[in-house]
Amino acid sequence: MAKWLPAVLLLAVAFEGAALGQKWALQYFYDHNGRELHITDLAFPSATRGIAVGEIADREGRGQQYTAIVTSDAGAHWSLVPLKEFPRSLFFLNESAGWLVTDEGIWFTDEAGRSWKRLSEQIRREKKLFPAPHSGLLLRVWFLDAQHGYGVGLEKSVYETRDGGRTWKPVEEAAKPATGKEFSVYSQIAFADERLGVIAGGYLPPRADPNASEGLPAWLAPESALRRLQQPLLSIELETRDGGAKWNAGTAPVFGSIERLRLAGRSGLAVFTYADSFAWPSEVYRMDLTTGKSQSAFKQVDRRVTDAAMFQDGSAILAAVEPPGRLRSAPIPGKVKLLMSTDLKTWTEMAVDYRAVARRLVLAGPDREHLWAATDTGMILRLTNP
Repeated sequence: MAKWLPAVLLLAVAFEGAALGQKWALQYFYDHNGRELHITDLAFPSATRGIAVGEIADREGRGQQYTAIVTSDAGAHWSLVPLKEFPRSLFFLNESAGWLVTDEGIWFTDEAGRSWKRLSEQIRREKKLFPAPHSGLLLRVWFLDAQHGYGVGLEKSVYETRDGGRTWKPVEEAAKPATGKEFSVYSQIAFADERLGVIAGGYLPPRADPNASEGLPAWLAPESALRRLQQPLLSIELETRDGGAKWNAGTAPVFGSIERLRLAGRSGLAVFTYADSFAWPSEVYRMDLTTGKSQSAFKQVDRRVTDAAMFQDGSAILAAVEPPGRLRSAPIPGKVKLLMSTDLKTWTEMAVDYRAVARRLVLAGPDREHLWAATDTGMILRLTNP
């Protein structure tokens, strides 16, 4: 190859060439006696250890069982570990230590998800005060080290812990945005390093809609849903550049709601999803964490993005679903689509196992060479080389 080619072009050629030989292969699929696994989150803190969490139920949604699915050999074998509460999200600091947020509390594992201890129960046994958010408030946590972490959630809540999640205190700056507490939520948190972090969410009060059919979900009133205008909302955000010693709050009018936030270096990707009537189902924004500016990086009428993975060299992968019809919110799985880019402008679709379908999927992995995707239809896919 010519020596004068720009380095960025060399990188693009190498990455796209590698992508042509890579494939997202189906590694695990739960389908037993009419019961389905709905995976809610996935973590792969190392190349060999992975943990997915979700809910097992029959096709009518009855007989729920909560479970973790764990592997210690890069997906060659998987084991189911029962959980006692509905799992919302995972965060792993390393391949052993991780936190699980449920609809009733926070759990901790030091065995890569093979066993879990509910932190509040441990505190009660030690007869200590537990000023944590009430049950069901938190949606996600992020830990900077084994002791120092943050939790975000409903009612405009952000909490900080200095003892691994045993006790918490509210972050006062989170209340600063002038939005009503009842309809405000901080749903996303991510740190680029031990100092630079972003917490994001939105404020969306209910609004009467004359086109909506009273009491019916969108998929039971499709014509009404397609006429329903996208409601503007107010995004709420906190940013720190010193590991949380100081947070700066801000708001901005936006369309859609934030689905995912990923940071790498001094850049980030924010995935927004929109109503059925909007021109496209989702949009991915590129964030410049130095200037605070953002610009659209991806939007396509037949690709609904639900997650993203971003890397230090500026490349990224998007996880998307091809909507099976005009009504994108219908509870019908669509084909899984994964796209890659070296410049966040031009996107190339990657090969995916034809059996992979989902309504939503999530990405996880320790680096670009070891990536996994999990679907809400009980499938786990692995990025493989031939």
